[in-house]
Amino acid sequence: MLTGLSNEQIVLMLKTNTMWCKRACKEILRRKDDFIPLLLEILDSAADDYELAVGDNNNHHIPAALLLSQMQEPQAYPRLVQLIDCDEDDVDYLWGDMLTEYYPWMLRDTFNGDASLLPKLIEDRSVSAWARAMALKAWGMHYFDGRIGREEIVGFFRRLIHEVYTGKPDMHDETVLSYMADITREQQLEELIPDIKTVYARDGIDEMLCGNYDKYIADFSNPLYTVENLHIDNAVQKLKEWPWFEERKSSDDDEYDYDYDEAGLTKTGRNEPCPCGSGKKYKNCCLESE
Repeated sequence: MLTGLSNEQIVLMLKTNTMWCKRACKEILRRKDDFIPLLLEILDSAADDYELAVGDNNNHHIPAALLLSQMQEPQAYPRLVQLIDCDEDDVDYLWGDMLTEYYPWMLRDTFNGDASLLPKLIEDRSVSAWARAMALKAWGMHYFDGRIGREEIVGFFRRLIHEVYTGKPDMHDETVLSYMADITREQQLEELIPDIKTVYARDGIDEMLCGNYDKYIADFSNPLYTVENLHIDNAVQKLKEWPWFEERKSSDDDEYDYDYDEAGLTKTGRNEPCPCGSGKKYKNCCLESE
């Protein structure tokens, strides 16, 4: 527990790529109802100013999004859609590789039932192609979860093929169309095979992802080809894998934890009481935690 700190101070710890961020995440998950409004405010701030969101020690929208996804908080869904409704540079600026690693699952786990949001984004060709592709993966998972019907997903994919992404595809269109073909195969939407064939015919499929047309068709009957059924069920572990909690210490900081004055924390000596409130010395408590 992080005793003696306000909820606002705990949320500020999410700005640090240190163990303080990890402790804050655990406290937030322990008392999630107390923190949901503050986490949503972080996403709102990021949407209002992309540059501020990734400025100096200010990228806490990433742990906030993962925590809200683990909480399955539906209020986060429209905000997460908004935070990828931008061009290639901005979406990369905000999310980097986390877009392709986690975003479909964050959208899956926060879905609020509004089936209109993702199609609008996917049809907007000014939006990052990779953002549209990850939105398509999330749309496929909404179908997999029974949140949208088969007629709805099939009709939408046909609209994309025959009304939105028509003509000679450029590299951005190819990314979107290839992910749509891959999702069609994953979800076993056999009635779309003739439609996907037309995309192959106009060179709109990346064969590195889907294979040539014959292999693509063969994989429809391959029992080993299954949906990647993932959730954001451990936000702390996801952040650790990047690694998000690496301490950044200079040679002068060997005996101290990182400064975080903005959250009301100061340097803690090894033999001083641990700021977490355990009553133990810092060296025997959080200093040794992973």
